[in-house]
Amino acid sequence: MSRKEKKLPVDKHGRPMKRRAFPRKPLYIIGILVLAAAAIAFLWMLIVADLLPSDLTIILAVTVSVLLMLTWFMFSSRYAWKRIIGIVLALALIFVLVSVTSFLSSTHDTLNKISSAGISSDEGPDPIDVNVTEEPFNIYITGIDQWEEEKGYDLERSDVNMIVTVNPVTKKVMLTSIPRDSYVMLHTFQQMDKLTHTGVYGVDETLNTVEDWLGIKLDYYVKTNFSGVRDVIDAMGGVDVYSPVAFKSSISNYEYVKGVNHCNGKKALFFARERKSFEGKDSIRVENQQRVVKAMLDKLTTSSTLLTKYADIMGAAGSSLETNLKTKDLQALVKMQLEDLGTWDIETQKVEGEYDFDYVASLTQSQKFQVYRPSSESVAAILAKIEEVSNPTEEELAQIEEEKKK
Repeated sequence: MSRKEKKLPVDKHGRPMKRRAFPRKPLYIIGILVLAAAAIAFLWMLIVADLLPSDLTIILAVTVSVLLMLTWFMFSSRYAWKRIIGIVLALALIFVLVSVTSFLSSTHDTLNKISSAGISSDEGPDPIDVNVTEEPFNIYITGIDQWEEEKGYDLERSDVNMIVTVNPVTKKVMLTSIPRDSYVMLHTFQQMDKLTHTGVYGVDETLNTVEDWLGIKLDYYVKTNFSGVRDVIDAMGGVDVYSPVAFKSSISNYEYVKGVNHCNGKKALFFARERKSFEGKDSIRVENQQRVVKAMLDKLTTSSTLLTKYADIMGAAGSSLETNLKTKDLQALVKMQLEDLGTWDIETQKVEGEYDFDYVASLTQSQKFQVYRPSSESVAAILAKIEEVSNPTEEELAQIEEEKKK
C-alpha cells in the first residue's frame, strides 16, 4: 500500500474513502447554515442602511464571502485540527456579523424615525435642493434659551444665532456668529427689534429676517435648545473645548481651566452660556459658543466618533432638534466623510458692533432697551468671508484636483 493510500480514511470494509465535498455531520451543516444566514442578514442591512461608501461596502461584502467559503473549507476537511479552527472561525464570524447587523438595523430604524417624525420638521421653510457633497451651502443654527421640558411654558427666544457655511469640495467651514441683541428689521412686521425676539414668532421669521438683512440664502436650519446641545454632546462621548482663560460658571458649579477642557454635555452647555465672568460679556459668550461648535465638528471629522456613535448621535438629535435637512443629505455627508476621512478647515468670525439703547417692536414703546448695533463695515467683512468660502478661486480648485491625483 502506498504512502498516499495510508493517509486516506477507510470504510468498514477497509476500502479508501473519498474526501467529501461537504461535511457529513449535522452539527457542521447547522453551523454553515447559521453562518450563511448571519452573512446574508449582514449584507442585506449593509445595503439597506446605506451608511458606508460604496467601495467599503464592496470590500466588506467580498471579505464576508471569502470568510464564509474558508469556514466551509475547514468544516469539509478530514483533519480534526482544521475542523476545530473552522468552528472557532464560525463562532467568531457569527458573533461579529450579528453585532454589526444589530447596529446597522438600529441605526436604520433611528433614521426612519428621524425622517418621519423626529429631526425633520414642518415648522420651518422647505430646504433648497442642494447637492450637499458637491455644492456649498449655509445652515442657520438657532438656539432657544430653554430646556425641552420648558417647551410651551415660555417664549422661545433665539439666544444662539450662527451661520455655518460649508464647502464640501474644499472641505472648509466658516462659523459666523451674530449677537443675540443685534438690532434688525423684522421680516413680517417691518419694525426694528432684537434678533433674539424673532424666535418668538418662529424659525421662519428668524431666517427671513436674517436673509433680508444680510442678503444671503440660508439653505437649511437647525433649531435646538439646552437639552439638544447636552444630549448630542453626551451621545458623542463629550468634547474637548479650548478656553483662552480660566473661569468659574456664574450659573452652575462648573469650573474651566485655561487650555483644553474635556466637557460632557452639561459642562459644555454652561461653558457656552457664561457671560458674567467676562468683561466683554455677550461678545465673549458668542466666541465660546463657536468654540463648542468647533469642538463638536472637530470630533466628528477627526475621529471614529461619526461611525461608532452615529446611531446615538442621531437618536439624541431626533429627540431635541428640528431641522429641514433631509435624512438622505445627512447620510450623504456621513458617507463622504467616511470615504476620505479628511480633516476640515474650520474658521470662525462674528458680527462686530456696539451697544446702544433704542425702542424694540416686541416690547413696550414707553422706554428704550439695550440693543446691539452691527457695524456696516463688520457686516461687509463677514459677508466677504462667507463668499470666499462658498466660491473658491480657480487656483484653489486646481490645487484640490492635484491633491486628489496623488
